[in-house]
Amino acid sequence: MELDFDRLVKILRDPPPVPYPVILPDFFLDHFVITGSFEDFMADLRKLAEQGGGNLIGTSQIISRGGNSVNTASALQALGANPKLIVKTDKKGASILEVLVSPELDLGLVKDNGALSSTVSIETEYEGRRVNLMVSDSGSAAEFSFEDLSENDLSAIRDCGLVALLCLNHNRNAVALAENLFGFARDSAKSLTFMDIGDPSGNPDIIEPLTRKVLCEGLVDILGVNENEVGWFAQALSDRNDRWKQTFKESGLWLPAAELISMETGVRVDLHTPSYAATIEDGECTKIPAFSVDANIVCGAGDAWNAGTIYGTLLNLMPSDRLVLANAVAALYISSSEGDHPTPQDVISFICSQSVR
Repeated sequence: MELDFDRLVKILRDPPPVPYPVILPDFFLDHFVITGSFEDFMADLRKLAEQGGGNLIGTSQIISRGGNSVNTASALQALGANPKLIVKTDKKGASILEVLVSPELDLGLVKDNGALSSTVSIETEYEGRRVNLMVSDSGSAAEFSFEDLSENDLSAIRDCGLVALLCLNHNRNAVALAENLFGFARDSAKSLTFMDIGDPSGNPDIIEPLTRKVLCEGLVDILGVNENEVGWFAQALSDRNDRWKQTFKESGLWLPAAELISMETGVRVDLHTPSYAATIEDGECTKIPAFSVDANIVCGAGDAWNAGTIYGTLLNLMPSDRLVLANAVAALYISSSEGDHPTPQDVISFICSQSVR
């Protein structure tokens, strides 16, 4: 498929000023374990267990900034969007965060009176694709509530161009937090509202109330989803219709599920999948193939993609240009050796030299 990147390149070379986004509420300390095939990895672990324990060597490992909010904010900072980050951790976590992110990222709203959140992400090959298997201690990501927001936080939200609420899958207060935050944004700010809950399989009870009390009530402007998450919302909107249960396995259902969500709620749905990205708004669907790259890191790909679509939204890009930008940001991230987020110049160089699937 031939795509014309000239319009996007021209904008990225001389972008207009945009209102800053606010991103919240999680920071995770991520420990990546990068290995080969899932089957071989599990067989090696089984051998260790059978002998009573031991040390599995031969993997690559990275300690990195993590959490949907921090990763998204980091990618937005690299793009030049100057986000404000609101997260809760402990004093050790706040110190580590300063080391792991760009010194240009605004950490003035980070709270250090909570608990550190951490994840081990096993990056492995399964059925022909790279997958990330995350084992997490949710820490403060499980408890963040609207009451944690200070007057400085609320002031930042009042004046921002977009407020993004992420990582609700870890949060026991997910529904109340979304209702209160987005309700505040509707009543007291002019900002767009963006939500991406993350994988809900470990906290499935949040889906129906989030759908009913948040999406269907018009509190969200943009819903970010992948091929897994889109099926959960489609099922909630169709009285648990079994058609959507295996959406993540059936690529032919990904786009119909996103279209159903947008039609039933009026929300713009931004869908990212391994093979394409799509945006659905007011009955119009734009779909763009993914760039073909070799993936070194998978965990955080959705956060990088969200940063691209958020920045593209703030730039008021056409849907096709916004999707190309988001796809390029994600492709550059996953193909980097250590999860580096790209600059606008990186994106320009990449899209001018790469093909799409």
